Amino acid sequence: MELQRCFTSDWSSDPRHNYGVTLHASSYMPLLEILGMDESAFRRRIAVNGSLGGNGNIESKSMVNPGQVVSTSFRANREKFENLLREGLDVRWGYSLERAEQTSSGTALYFQNEEQLESLCVVGADGPHSNTRKSLSPNTPFGILPYVAFNGKRKVKRALFDNIYAPAFNDSNVLEMKLDDLILNIFINEQQAIIVSVSWIFSRPARGSTDPLHKPNRPVSGATYIPDEFFDEVETLSGLSQPFKEVFDAEKLRMERVLHWLMRSVLVKQQELYTLAKKGVFFMGDSVHAEPILGGEGANNAITDGIELAKCISACGPSGILSWYEARYRVWERGIRNSEKAIIAMHNSQKAAL
Repeated sequence: MELQRCFTSDWSSDPRHNYGVTLHASSYMPLLEILGMDESAFRRRIAVNGSLGGNGNIESKSMVNPGQVVSTSFRANREKFENLLREGLDVRWGYSLERAEQTSSGTALYFQNEEQLESLCVVGADGPHSNTRKSLSPNTPFGILPYVAFNGKRKVKRALFDNIYAPAFNDSNVLEMKLDDLILNIFINEQQAIIVSVSWIFSRPARGSTDPLHKPNRPVSGATYIPDEFFDEVETLSGLSQPFKEVFDAEKLRMERVLHWLMRSVLVKQQELYTLAKKGVFFMGDSVHAEPILGGEGANNAITDGIELAKCISACGPSGILSWYEARYRVWERGIRNSEKAIIAMHNSQKAAL
């Protein structure tokens, strides 16, 4: 089956995914034959420090809970990875899906630019907030785990990075620090000669139902509302080594764009997937089995889903996807359970009840 067109929910071709993701060999090695690349070339092409000759190395000793990270795992820049995968494809920008509806002849897709498309076969791969899933499986709920998480990005000048950040990172691209049940993370997103992009995460278990930093029922649009209590809590942190002291400076954070993350999980019921599949609607990746951002393996699972689904369609056509669901569903269930266990182990929180 040849892919003729690919519609993206991005409104322009400007980079929106300039951040790092951890890739494991179990998911990226099967891609290499398809891409016609060897492992070293692949890693240099998309590693967060690839432009400077690096391979995205991660030192497990720099992590609080390495989880599945092994010597072949590495940090990739998502935008570079997407650019590599898009080569040779006809990608149409500006198609943000508003809703999907079943019709007598297939599925109609309605986009926010007032265009629409009808197809006999639709694959929903539009992430955890999938409008395909919300339209056609509206009763599938999110699970919200009892954890607080805030995230931000920062561009650091090379001189400052070399002086304060680099000595701590050493040969890694990930740094983590634990203070009781609070975890501070710093990741390299992309290294360039003059500027280094980094991301940070502040996470801990929720302190009960009155925790001002835990808002499990907030709308998606509420991710940019950051209560003053977050900055107050950052100000109480003491004894931080560099570069944590530099990054988690409350005054600097007040001047930056900070996001409030919810640790969401979702899994569409197997029977409902079968029912929709018979109508020509299929799902893969986070749109059908989302794991929480912390402790989850969303990027790797999506890669594996894509490869395995393509093999299935190539061999059996869309009618074979029911058997693909049968084979993958237990893997998805296990992945969500393991991700929830991982976030508990990461924060060493025996009090968090899932």
